[in-house]
Amino acid sequence: MAPAETSWPKRIGWLILIWTASVLALGAVALVFRLLMNLAGLTV
Repeated sequence: MAPAETSWPKRIGWLILIWTASVLALGAVALVFRLLMNLAGLTV
Protein backbone atom coordinates (compact mmCIF):
# COMPACT_ATOMS: atom_id res chain seq x y z
CA MET A 1 0.00 0.00 0.00
CA ALA A 2 1.38 3.38 -1.00
CA PRO A 3 0.78 6.29 1.38
CA ALA A 4 -1.72 8.88 0.19
CA GLU A 5 -0.13 11.91 -1.48
CA THR A 6 -0.50 15.15 0.46
CA SER A 7 -1.79 18.02 -1.64
CA TRP A 8 0.66 20.80 -2.52
CA PRO A 9 -1.54 23.62 -1.11
CA LYS A 10 -1.66 21.81 2.24
CA ARG A 11 2.14 21.42 2.26
CA ILE A 12 2.63 25.09 1.38
CA GLY A 13 0.13 26.06 4.07
CA TRP A 14 2.07 24.14 6.70
CA LEU A 15 5.33 25.66 5.49
CA ILE A 16 3.91 29.19 5.79
CA LEU A 17 2.42 28.40 9.21
CA ILE A 18 5.70 27.04 10.60
CA TRP A 19 7.70 29.92 9.10
CA THR A 20 5.32 32.51 10.56
CA ALA A 21 5.43 30.86 13.99
CA SER A 22 9.23 30.80 13.96
CA VAL A 23 9.47 34.46 12.94
CA LEU A 24 7.02 35.46 15.70
CA ALA A 25 8.92 33.39 18.27
CA LEU A 26 12.22 34.99 17.25
CA GLY A 27 10.62 38.44 17.51
CA ALA A 28 9.31 37.63 20.99
CA VAL A 29 12.77 36.50 22.14
CA ALA A 30 14.34 39.66 20.69
CA LEU A 31 11.74 41.80 22.47
CA VAL A 32 12.48 40.09 25.80
CA PHE A 33 16.23 40.60 25.33
CA ARG A 34 15.67 44.26 24.45
CA LEU A 35 13.50 44.72 27.55
CA LEU A 36 16.12 43.08 29.77
CA MET A 37 18.90 45.20 28.26
CA ASN A 38 16.80 48.31 28.73
CA LEU A 39 16.19 47.43 32.40
CA ALA A 40 19.92 46.88 32.87
CA GLY A 41 20.70 50.27 31.29
CA LEU A 42 22.57 48.80 28.33
CA THR A 43 20.58 50.53 25.59
CA VAL A 44 20.87 54.08 24.36
